[in-house]
Amino acid sequence: MKIKFLKSAGACLIFCTVLFATSCKEDQILQESLVEQNVGDDSNAKLVIPTKLDVDIFAERIEDYLGNVGFGYSIFVNGEESFMSNGGDGFARKHSEGTGFAKHSAVRSQETNATTQYVTALAVLRVLKKYNLSLKTKVSLYLPKGWVPSKQFKELNFERLLAHRTGLINYGNVRKTVEGQLTESVFISGDRRNNDINYILLGVIAPYVEAVELKKQGDASKFNNLSQHNSDVAILSACGIHFRNLVRNNVFLPAGLANSDVIDWQAWDKNGPIAASLSTQGYPEKLGDAPGIDKAIVTTSCGATGLYLSASDFAKIQSAVNQNKIINATDFLAMKSKLLGFDGVLKGTKGLYYYKTGLGYNCENIIMDFGNVQVSVFANSPQSDFAEKPTVIAQLFEDSLK
Repeated sequence: MKIKFLKSAGACLIFCTVLFATSCKEDQILQESLVEQNVGDDSNAKLVIPTKLDVDIFAERIEDYLGNVGFGYSIFVNGEESFMSNGGDGFARKHSEGTGFAKHSAVRSQETNATTQYVTALAVLRVLKKYNLSLKTKVSLYLPKGWVPSKQFKELNFERLLAHRTGLINYGNVRKTVEGQLTESVFISGDRRNNDINYILLGVIAPYVEAVELKKQGDASKFNNLSQHNSDVAILSACGIHFRNLVRNNVFLPAGLANSDVIDWQAWDKNGPIAASLSTQGYPEKLGDAPGIDKAIVTTSCGATGLYLSASDFAKIQSAVNQNKIINATDFLAMKSKLLGFDGVLKGTKGLYYYKTGLGYNCENIIMDFGNVQVSVFANSPQSDFAEKPTVIAQLFEDSLK
């Protein structure tokens, strides 16, 4: 029998208010953006009913469901973290690796894949707020020197990039995406089409927002630093450095993460980057001797993917957002209603459940926001299907309500 251990000092039964009442506008957005079916049988249940969540049962259900992979998970309720045992199971590195055996857990970092985009959205919203810019601000105002945006690109704003509603085409060359053709029908309709290029571009543009706005205030040092690079490769590399520091200062630091100054888009420890072979590997199966997959170093597409973080730290970010420690309540409502940094929303019996998923080579992730409850689940094996079926974790949550 597993020994139960809660990191928080609260009782096993925790009362929480699940989400908030939805407006007619949100209901409309729900119908437009719903990716999965309703969760539970009572889709007409009233919202904002004080509901008893058995966190022990929820944690146990997560562990039972993920029993066939190496994984880590974390649950935050009203700002307090809870998980059972070490918050995971399986291996981060197997004995057969030869680089040191390690168990997976809530505090074991791994690749977060496209879940990274939730963090990117927070960083962008934070910087826009800092310089009193709105989501309707045109992104073409903040491009590298020499880049000539197409007529359609000039019409795009931050909201459309954050919501994946641009029609931009990933040519494998960021500058060509800015200067070249896009999918006209999607551009005109504003339909949502998930495409990493939107967030790759945000990783390039966000540093220029800060650089240009600081220059307007009389400090041109960052602008001059970015402008000194001539080749596209050098520009993207410089933007990657500035963007990662921007995220560290504007997301990790206010969230209260330990080692916020060294968290990276590659394998790392408290002293900085480490060899990928020494950190969490991706495996085709939980058991057996199949070799693992090293984590890649992401330097120029870090707005879209590559962040290396533990389930505990990611859920801590989610909880901080819910407490308005990173962005304000108005911006967080915009994130939800417009699906900025989220993939979709599920209509549960107790409210709207927002999620973001990431699928990679032998790894997958999901984060979910249930209102006052935030959950992060990471696995380093593709044997489960929770990232492809967000309703799975949502149903486990509902099955743990009383």
